Amino acid sequence: MEHLLNAYRIDDQGIARLTIDSGGPLTIISSATALQLAERLRQLAKESAVRAVVIQGASAKTFIGGADIRELAALTPGSARNFISALHAMCEAVRDLPVPSICALPGWCIGVGLELAASCDIRIAAEDAKFVMPEVKIGIPSVIQGALLSRLVGEGRARWLMLTGETIDAQTALQWGLVAEVVPTQELMPAVDRMARALAELSPGGLRAQKRVLRTSEAPHLTDAMQHSIELFGTAYESSDPQTLMGAFLDRKKAAH
Repeated sequence: MEHLLNAYRIDDQGIARLTIDSGGPLTIISSATALQLAERLRQLAKESAVRAVVIQGASAKTFIGGADIRELAALTPGSARNFISALHAMCEAVRDLPVPSICALPGWCIGVGLELAASCDIRIAAEDAKFVMPEVKIGIPSVIQGALLSRLVGEGRARWLMLTGETIDAQTALQWGLVAEVVPTQELMPAVDRMARALAELSPGGLRAQKRVLRTSEAPHLTDAMQHSIELFGTAYESSDPQTLMGAFLDRKKAAH
């Protein structure tokens, strides 16, 4: 049974921590989880005491292990648009936070995990972190990342990630500008906490004003690109490829157990 997301907590410094606990030890995201996370983030955005937000997975070994492939395999063109709209709502809720967001990245960051991480302001990775967008290998496009990643790592690298579905390690992510810092695995949360405390000590009004500047100065085509990609995600299900490829993946997974 899927766990619910933990309620966020806010400490005396105004640092809010939101832990995603869903879909088992790998932290898998379903559309219901994405909508629930979006709602929690919108609630958090209304908290005037908040100075910074830390987003993390429940596992020390994985940030997010991807979307719920069983749900993906059962989608139709119409329900696929609803599914990706839920993920889009989650990412938009992160981008709309009025204070800085910090993403803690241990272990695997797969698919929707990379979408969520790219939506945050600051990404700190453990040295064992790995990043991959494998959607093309199961017959669907990488959607929200397509709009977000090129501004972080450059157009050429973003295209390589999305067209090949290959994995990059933490040091490559650092060199490419995907993450701001890489630390030893056991030092990840202390490093995230140091960053959060440093932000919390700054002027609250100044930080919120800076977030408004950053949000409004983003490329004007970004919103349109994400909306268009939602439609493209739906059309991918007009082919039988997603169901065939995901079915084969699930069969291999079942056989392995």
